[in-house]
Amino acid sequence: MELLILALTFLAASLVVSAMFPSAAVVVRTRIDDYLEDEAPGRAPSTPWLSLPVAQRLVVPALRAVGRLALRVTPQGVVANTRRKLEAAGSPKHLGIAEFLALRVASAAVIIPLGWVLLRLLQLHHAIQIIGMLCAIVIGLWLPDGLLDRAVQRRQSKIRRALPDVVDLLVISVEAGIGFDGAMQKVVDKWEGPLSDELSRVLEEIRLGRSRGEALKEMARRTGVSDLESFVAAVYQAEVLGVPIAKVLHVQAQVARERRSQRAREAGAKLPVKLLFPLVFFIFPAVFAVILGPAAMRFPLLFRMLGK
Repeated sequence: MELLILALTFLAASLVVSAMFPSAAVVVRTRIDDYLEDEAPGRAPSTPWLSLPVAQRLVVPALRAVGRLALRVTPQGVVANTRRKLEAAGSPKHLGIAEFLALRVASAAVIIPLGWVLLRLLQLHHAIQIIGMLCAIVIGLWLPDGLLDRAVQRRQSKIRRALPDVVDLLVISVEAGIGFDGAMQKVVDKWEGPLSDELSRVLEEIRLGRSRGEALKEMARRTGVSDLESFVAAVYQAEVLGVPIAKVLHVQAQVARERRSQRAREAGAKLPVKLLFPLVFFIFPAVFAVILGPAAMRFPLLFRMLGK
């Protein structure tokens, strides 16, 4: 019975992964085939749904239904917090709030039974089984949120590191006679990364009629990077007060470089503390074994000589 549950759990996990993360070749091939079929003369457009993998056609609708149900019963505060994290992470894999909640439910539904089956097969002590089951429950409930938090941290770190260079490029573009919107377009054309994607979204919102200040403020709120929030606040204040934007960008570029230098020095100061544990648990024992090992082998002979 345990083997059957384990096999079914593994099959469900495989279907979820294959449905949510289809291969790039399958996606590209599907789009090309749909385009060719729609453009071919004398041919009726086919339904692209039938060209998708079977797992994606079966599992994705079920996950979306589960996500909609989870969205109804989840508190609004949790939904708003999760939506904010998804925006800060750049919507990885184009996940929406319903899809992410469905992944959270699927993670708990797969990992918890899998942990229970493995613990039953290992036939460990009851106390160890209870501790292992608690760990499986925590991992099943926390894994999607932990991965999302990690994605948010990585994206914020990339934005934080790229900000000084992007501001320098804005300074050069503005001093060359290009407007601030044109300078942001230059950054989008010449730079790659999450900050460039955010500026591209800002430009798109401006084209749709939103004011530049509101679009920049929304970008700072969406990313959650304090350095970017300070930069946006300075640019917005310069726009309101009529201060030349080039002077503000010069000051902000210098501030951004100083902050990056301070973070580098802070990381360097933390390095000895981080190296302490690898030294104590991995390097020092090996060094002691190499140095004291030959001497320790002579201890029995020394004790016999002293005994005589």
